[in-house]
Amino acid sequence: MNQSLTLTSNRKEPPVNAGGACRPWVTLTIILLSLPFSLAPPLFELGYFDQALIQQGQFWRLLTGHLSHTSLSHLQWDLLAFALAAGYLERHSRTLLLLSLLAAITLLDLHLLSNGATIQRYAGLSGILFAPLIISLVLFAQQQSSINGWLPLLICLSKLVWELGSQQALLSQSPWPAYPLAHLIGALAGFIILLHKNRLKKAPLRRR
Repeated sequence: MNQSLTLTSNRKEPPVNAGGACRPWVTLTIILLSLPFSLAPPLFELGYFDQALIQQGQFWRLLTGHLSHTSLSHLQWDLLAFALAAGYLERHSRTLLLLSLLAAITLLDLHLLSNGATIQRYAGLSGILFAPLIISLVLFAQQQSSINGWLPLLICLSKLVWELGSQQALLSQSPWPAYPLAHLIGALAGFIILLHKNRLKKAPLRRR
């Protein structure tokens, strides 16, 4: 009896972060990088997405365009949504977050450089953040015991539909015209990653 109690008391509990959860360093890094490109006018001028300037060789704008914001309202709402969506997803799986951002940036940049884009200049995290947002909302819903867990995803998709129909941003204010199609492209990137989620689960990326 005493020996059994001793063995039980000597067992080590698994760490809190076991199973893939991790601190959201990628999320925090992107947020911190967005601040100077949004708040410092010289860096904003150097960073926003401009189709003509990229075609002239300023390829860094393919990345910095997503970190730049046109107003304080634009910055605040984007960072809040990104912190919640990307932070939640990174705590679940950093691999999924990185893949979702890579897919969203690739698809959105290809669109903005194509003849199908109706704008030449673009700025903001709102397009690419829809990829981790969609994945996070689906993961959240799957972890709930009630069908009500899908309500946040339904609200998100309803907002997306409303913005596409009105061609306006629901919350943030920007001196540049809203471009809700970027949100749809980001959402599609999220759904694409979700389709491959089962394959990723078979070979999870372990933290070192």
